[in-house]
Formats: sequence, C-alpha cells, structure tokens
Amino acid sequence: MTRKMFENGLSTRRDILRGAAGAAAGGAALSALGPMAEVLAAPKIYQWGSAALGSTGYVIITALAAAVNKFSKLRNSSLSTAGGAENMALIGEGVLDFAQTTSTDWLPATSGTGRYKDNPVKVMQMFSYTAWNLSPMVRKDSGIKTLEDLVGKKVMPATAGGATTGMWHTMFKAAGLYDKVKWTYGSWTSTYGAIKSGAADCIPILMTNGRASPRVTELEAAGIDMRVLDIPEATIKKAQAMNPGLLSAMVQPGGTKFLTKPTRLATLGGVLGVHPRIDEETAYTVTKTVLDNAAFIRKKGVQLQDVSLEFANSQLMSAYPVHPGAARYLKEKGIWRNDLKIGKI
Repeated sequence: MTRKMFENGLSTRRDILRGAAGAAAGGAALSALGPMAEVLAAPKIYQWGSAALGSTGYVIITALAAAVNKFSKLRNSSLSTAGGAENMALIGEGVLDFAQTTSTDWLPATSGTGRYKDNPVKVMQMFSYTAWNLSPMVRKDSGIKTLEDLVGKKVMPATAGGATTGMWHTMFKAAGLYDKVKWTYGSWTSTYGAIKSGAADCIPILMTNGRASPRVTELEAAGIDMRVLDIPEATIKKAQAMNPGLLSAMVQPGGTKFLTKPTRLATLGGVLGVHPRIDEETAYTVTKTVLDNAAFIRKKGVQLQDVSLEFANSQLMSAYPVHPGAARYLKEKGIWRNDLKIGKI
C-alpha cells in the first residue's frame, strides 16, 4: 500500500502526501509574511484524496473539490494518490479529510483486515458519484470465452494495491480460479499496453456506469477487437458474501463496441469518504454545494455524468455510517434511504 519512492529509503509516497497536505495548509497561512493574526485567522484547507494523475477518479475528485471552492466559502485542495485503497489508509492516519473510495475498500478498511491489518479506519460515507464497471476482457482472437478458460493465463488487473485488484482477487477466489491464473500487475497505461502487445491475456474493461473510458476507446480506435467475459450470477453472489462492496450491473450494448449484448459486469461503487472529525455543517455544505451545482459539474467531462441528486444515494452501503451532515441534506431532498444509518461525530 505504501511504497518506497527513493532507493535510499529516506522518503515514502505517504511522507510526500503528508508534506503536500501540510504545504497546502501552510500556504494559506504564509501570506506575504503577514502578521501572526493573519496566520492564525487563515481558513482551513480541506484535503481531498483522488487517484493517479489523469485517471477517472482523479478527474472526478479534482472537479468536485474545485466546485466546492467555486460555490462555497470552504477552501479545498485535491491531492493525487494511488486511489481508493490508499485513500482509506490516509483517512485513517488523518492526512485526508475527504477522499475517493470504492465500495470494496470499506470492509477491509473498517474491520482492520488485509492491508489494514490491526489498523481499522474510522470513516463515513457522504454520497456516490459514479460506478466503475471492471469485468475481465480478453482479445477476441485469443479463444478465451469464459472465466474457466483463463486457467494458466496471464491476468493483469492494473496496480497491485488498487481497488480493481482487490475486487478481482475476491471474484477469482469465488470462481475457484485465484491460484490457477498467473497474476501480473502494472499501471493502467501498462495494463492496456500489455493487452495490445500480448504480454497479458486478460485485463479489466474500464467503464463508468456503462460509458467507455478513454482507454477503452483507444483500444477501439486501434482496431483491436475485445471480448468481455460474462460473470455468472452465482459467482457474483459468492464474491459478495466475501465482500458486500463487490457489486454487479447489467450493462446494455452501446457504450462500447466490445459489448454486443446485455452483459453482467463486475462493478465498484464510487463513494466520497469523509473523516469523522469533519463537523456536520461542513459536511452538509460540501454535499449541498456539489449536488446543488451538479449540472455545472457534469459539463466538465464525461467522467462526471453520474454526479446528480438521483445518483447520490445509489451506491451508498447500508453496512457503513453516513455522515450526519450528508444525511441531513439527503433527507431535505427526500432521497434518504431507510436502510442507511447515520454516523456519530
């Protein structure tokens, strides 16, 4: 989850993120070497954790934080991170106030298992902003037609510490295939490069709620024909028993030429996570500002098309608390779900 960035071990990725967060806060205070009263009165800058530079999660969180800056008096800064799994750890360490999370991150993070062993994270939900469809896909000329055909093949679910990898490990265990494939890992760029070159046999399709990502459209433009593998409903249910954050969605053809029929795709919900130290009024303001200005935000890119009042509660999970500030707004708008629970701050 945390990795050395320099061979001498003097600095780690997380150290740099801590430093970036501190620098952002310090930048607000050190204004032209003004008097100490100005320093003490400087507004707090809330830190948002996104994902890798240029990724869908990075674009979404950067846009949300910018919208809160534009339409409210709150000050916010978005930091590039390794994604939802690392964001959970950074929330737990107090580095982040708000962060992108994916639905499968919540079980291990809040229970202190897996990569969070003995360090359970205290975190609450705010609202959902998209859903990622991340089913396995293969080259159509590979002869691979089912999950079982992947035995002995090179399977590459992007980065080793990413949410997609965690989901795939669970799904392949549910299918009885975890120890029967050859796992390999890399960035999203190298993952899609590997399927082009033949260095990998299976990679994730990357769609946001049925819409193809730029990486998928690049494959289409390159003339490489792909097959998205069906995930049996029984496998999904078995995987969900292992981690309820692993979702599925029936996606209709039309979003990409790689889907020629309605297909059940393994899915992750995108949920804004928040540190419990954030007070109710601040959380309410963030939720209200984003959702009241959703039409403006959606104009910023295809990755933001799910930011809406209608989608805001769709990926929230009943097993985990919703921040009282966010809950207050959802109740005001009449979209609170009775299966959800309100957290305590």
